[in-house]
Amino acid sequence: MDDRKVRAYSSYSRDALIPPAAGEGVAWLGRAPWAKASPPYRLLRFSLKSVGWIFGLRVRGYGLDRLASSGPRILIGAPHRRYYEAFALGIAMPAQPRVWWLGLGPFIVGRGRIRAGMLRRLGGLLPVWRGSSGIETHLAAATAVFAAGAHYAVMPEGGTSGPVDCFAEFRPGAAVIGMRTGVPVVPVVFRFRNRRIGLPRIEIIGLADTWVVQPGDTPPTPGSREELTLAAEWSRALSERMETVWREGLGSAA
Repeated sequence: MDDRKVRAYSSYSRDALIPPAAGEGVAWLGRAPWAKASPPYRLLRFSLKSVGWIFGLRVRGYGLDRLASSGPRILIGAPHRRYYEAFALGIAMPAQPRVWWLGLGPFIVGRGRIRAGMLRRLGGLLPVWRGSSGIETHLAAATAVFAAGAHYAVMPEGGTSGPVDCFAEFRPGAAVIGMRTGVPVVPVVFRFRNRRIGLPRIEIIGLADTWVVQPGDTPPTPGSREELTLAAEWSRALSERMETVWREGLGSAA
């Protein structure tokens, strides 16, 4: 096993661990997730592309076009070292079906009602508060996203504080969701190329579909030690595969 792996964390106050009265995930959103790209969302994508282009941001996507007609997928993105990988993926992917991210509520929506209201209107986020949420909250959010025909996305490192020269440890939650729902996983690798002037160039590589449990096989009993062991081992193997692509580029993605 890879002894180098460390856990990435995000720092916030203890008060920020308390979820709002509206709840988490779909309860926070106040309605079911949707797959259609609304006019405000399309305008946001266009604005991000235009502003990014002006400041030198160049985003290239590989293997992502198929997600327009693939059916619901679990997108597992890494490495997570900046706060705008999700926006970059939104630019590189087809406009619909929508991608709904698992996000940390204290950082994203816990800083004012105006921001929270805008995010509810635009969609694409189902926040959780790490101090109280468990896998059932994540599973309920993912299930609602899949029912809408949309994609559910996770950054399994769980924070941006990971090492600069390798991936941080993958948390196993996305693997558990894959096991219990049978929805295939699309690994998504972010490769940043910094420049002296302007924003970086970003390659976003979508790898081939993979399953935590192969179709037709019997998944472990939910909540069992076997399930947790399989989720951890599968997550570790996926991390190693994605890190190889991150280091070597498209040539190792086959």
